[in-house]
Amino acid sequence: MPNSDTPAQQETGRPAGDRPRRPWWRRPTTWVGAGVVVVAGGYCTAALALGGQAPRGTTVLGADVGGRDRAAVEQTLDQRAQQLQTTPVALQVTGAGASATGEVVPGEAGLGIDVAGTAERLTGPAWAPADLWRHVAGGTSEDPEVDVDRDALRTALQPLAESVAVAPLEGAVTFDVREDGTVEPAVADPEEGRALDVEAAADTVARGWLDGGPLTLEAAVAAPSVDAGTLREAVGTIARPAVAGDLVVAGGGREVTLAPPAFARSLAVRPVEGEPRLVADGAGLQAALAAADPQFETAPQDARIDIVGDRPQVVPAVAGRAAPPQELAAAVTGALTGEPPTRRAQVELVEAEPSLTTEALQQLGIVERISTFATNLTANAERTENIRIAAGHVDGTILRPGEEFSLNDTVGERTPERGFNRAPVISGGRLVDDYGGGVSQLSTTLFNAVFFAGLDEIEHRPHSFYISRYPEGREATIDWRTIDNRFRNDSGNGVYVQAGIVGNQVVVSMYGTKFMDVEARKSARRNVKPPRTVYDTSRGCRPSSATATGFTVDVTRVMTPVGGGEQQRETWTTVYNPENRIVCGPDPATVRPSTPAPTTSAPAETPAQ
Repeated sequence: MPNSDTPAQQETGRPAGDRPRRPWWRRPTTWVGAGVVVVAGGYCTAALALGGQAPRGTTVLGADVGGRDRAAVEQTLDQRAQQLQTTPVALQVTGAGASATGEVVPGEAGLGIDVAGTAERLTGPAWAPADLWRHVAGGTSEDPEVDVDRDALRTALQPLAESVAVAPLEGAVTFDVREDGTVEPAVADPEEGRALDVEAAADTVARGWLDGGPLTLEAAVAAPSVDAGTLREAVGTIARPAVAGDLVVAGGGREVTLAPPAFARSLAVRPVEGEPRLVADGAGLQAALAAADPQFETAPQDARIDIVGDRPQVVPAVAGRAAPPQELAAAVTGALTGEPPTRRAQVELVEAEPSLTTEALQQLGIVERISTFATNLTANAERTENIRIAAGHVDGTILRPGEEFSLNDTVGERTPERGFNRAPVISGGRLVDDYGGGVSQLSTTLFNAVFFAGLDEIEHRPHSFYISRYPEGREATIDWRTIDNRFRNDSGNGVYVQAGIVGNQVVVSMYGTKFMDVEARKSARRNVKPPRTVYDTSRGCRPSSATATGFTVDVTRVMTPVGGGEQQRETWTTVYNPENRIVCGPDPATVRPSTPAPTTSAPAETPAQ
């Protein structure tokens, strides 16, 4: 093929008409690229050069850190951070009727300042144009980096939230049984409550604590799950149909028919999962069944101790038969609200176990009498009856190993409603009448039974003056308000307490497994003080001719473990005041004799009016 290149092309090697190429160093793109490199290099140099220190004029938390390197910035911020983290921030709760104040200590509430992170941000290379500009033009007020432990913050706010919280009061429909036997629903309207949203409060505190407070937190209304309108509608749809007729309860081959007045008090309409529903009290229904048919259920009988002669014997427990309260309640509500209501509740009776089984009682080791003590009664019938009532509450008590006994807790308050009479008691060093007078004799008898059983005495107090029917230094008064008689069963086995009146004596006996041989030792009387006569002019004076000498005496309990061991001693010192003779009226020695009228002729004075 012939060569078509022109001579010029053949000479230069370029197509005809092409301009000659410039050397790379003379090309425009080379210079533009070089300019970009120079500018970029300068930017980087500037970014790196201006980094390493905070922009001039920069402040953080009110502290000037401009122009300082990272270490200096950290040192400055660390001092300010420690101050802020230990300064309480005041909080105020408003809204929904709340008005409460509180505070949080930031450092204790999981709020902190990230000093290192803040310093790194301020003194790092100024790569961003805005950062570079701040270094050139000067900095501004900057917020620090903040650490927030949400769990700790929520915990710190919880007490304040609890102080303002008012739980909404759920409404209910109950049933009144009137004197004529009709049953009428009664509506108790719901009431709104209030609550502090701890999560929202934590957000507010986390955002604003650096400003120092006080910070305002808003409480909100807490609505009940069912409003009043819905509850009132349930009167016609649920409540009235529930008591519209008799209820039949069947189980164990027996049937009981209950009229509405018998079961209505055990029913109510209450919110359940946000809806009004009929609910029932299983225990109340059990009581209604027992009243209508005592044989429908059989109550279990606990194992018990009987004393035959001087020996305790275990009377076996007897299982009962009962409709479990929850199952009974579910069966009744289903029968009264089903589709359609059957008004017949079928329940399965199950065996009801006694609280104290035969085996459990046998394992307590109550096998013998370990102590007994008796004191003589007075002729006061009301006083004796008080002792009989109180002893009835104590009799039959079973104490497990380590269990404590309180006479006040066991007997309860001595009131006329509980059968107690007014009888003499010691008050203020004198005999006065009060309900339960005489129970201190039971207390004294019990104390001595505990003393000779070797059990651990916890609390007792002697009478203020000596009473001759009790042993010196071994007696214990009692008062419902201030004085108790307490001991602990430290025998290692169970203890059974028998208490009552036998003939003209109060007798208390302890049964268990004997573990101590006990001896009582008494010192001679000392600091003897004879009684005196006291004249009382008060309106409530009660004369008394009985007297007793005051003295101090020591009683020591010497205990030797059965089978041998180290002997133990306990000593009680009792100070008795003298029982004084009380005369109602003024002291004759202080009454002036009347002065005879003068026999003169002077006119008599008119008595003052």
